[in-house]
Amino acid sequence: MAAEGLKGLLGLAFRARQLVPGAEETLKLVREGRAGLVLLDPQASANTSKKISNACNHYRVQVILLDGGILGEACGRPGMAAAAIKNGSLCEQIRQQAGLTPDNQDHAKILEGKG
Repeated sequence: MAAEGLKGLLGLAFRARQLVPGAEETLKLVREGRAGLVLLDPQASANTSKKISNACNHYRVQVILLDGGILGEACGRPGMAAAAIKNGSLCEQIRQQAGLTPDNQDHAKILEGKG
């Protein structure tokens, strides 16, 4: 998977207000059923990762574990631990870029940048 392509889509989603940054806002979107995809940075605290992972498993939302820093770089907010992508066409494009399908039973996938 091309890390630059994913960064570009994440940046576009952020500017289009389809990417909601922050752990608490991510949890809120997941619980409301409006999150189509959740992105986690490996530098997120263990407590944050566990809370988000548990919520995503309960509400059946796919989680992507990104390489460290990709999420913050794409949005211009270094240190961002988590974000949710709202349901919609950008969510589907990011899902395709990541190699996930909506009916994929895997709820976590680790993506590594190769560029």
